[in-house]
Amino acid sequence: MLTVFGVGFSPFLAQQLWNDPFIIMQAWWYTPAIFAGFGLIFIPSILANIFGVGRVKSGLPAVGVIKSIQQTGTYINEQPEVRLGLTVSLKGREKYDTELRTIIPLTSMSQFQPGSLIPLVVSVKDEHKVGLDLKGRLSQEDIQQLLDEKMVQHGVAPEMMDIARTGEKAMAKILDVTPLGSGGHNKIKLQLKLSITKSNGETFTVTTQKEILPSALPQVQQGHIINVIYSKQDPSKLVLALNVQEDQLNHLFSS
Repeated sequence: MLTVFGVGFSPFLAQQLWNDPFIIMQAWWYTPAIFAGFGLIFIPSILANIFGVGRVKSGLPAVGVIKSIQQTGTYINEQPEVRLGLTVSLKGREKYDTELRTIIPLTSMSQFQPGSLIPLVVSVKDEHKVGLDLKGRLSQEDIQQLLDEKMVQHGVAPEMMDIARTGEKAMAKILDVTPLGSGGHNKIKLQLKLSITKSNGETFTVTTQKEILPSALPQVQQGHIINVIYSKQDPSKLVLALNVQEDQLNHLFSS
């Protein structure tokens, strides 16, 4: 802008100094300087669009699962540009696939591998345009709401989700585990007999059927102590509060 302003003002200056503005306007450098000035204004934004750097800086919070990663061969400030194939989970919408071209520091490459979960912002105008959530717009509450939504889609009853949010936390000892075959969404169906100890020390026994992912099976073995959340109105209704592994989150957000 300073270049354009300076070149544009120079004929007026020549008029004041030599009473002849054409001395400047006919100079060999006058026209190239004007084009160079406009180029300095517009070229950076054009390059940013081409390389996809910061393409989406604001929008709706979402979670992305990296399906593929490929370097484009372009480097900016010695940092590689990559093309990420993503499965996007956005609140209130079905998951969908899209791509993102972005610059990733070499020191952070290990965090961007197939199967990794990354926070995203999604363009309000076009949901297929996404950017990395560099400002932390995706809060813990957003993640929990997305997780709840995906769990309901995977067959978890809304009543169980309500118990998980409002129920009473307790410790349970697994007295017996009986496999019942395969469940929905590649899960294993189990019948569990649990001895549950309330916060006041009172103990009661519950037999319940649950479906879990195979990766969570080592946590649900006879004799193990696990966390549960039971309904205050009906203690026989409960959910298992197992440790969530990254592959379980990957399964929920990408399957």
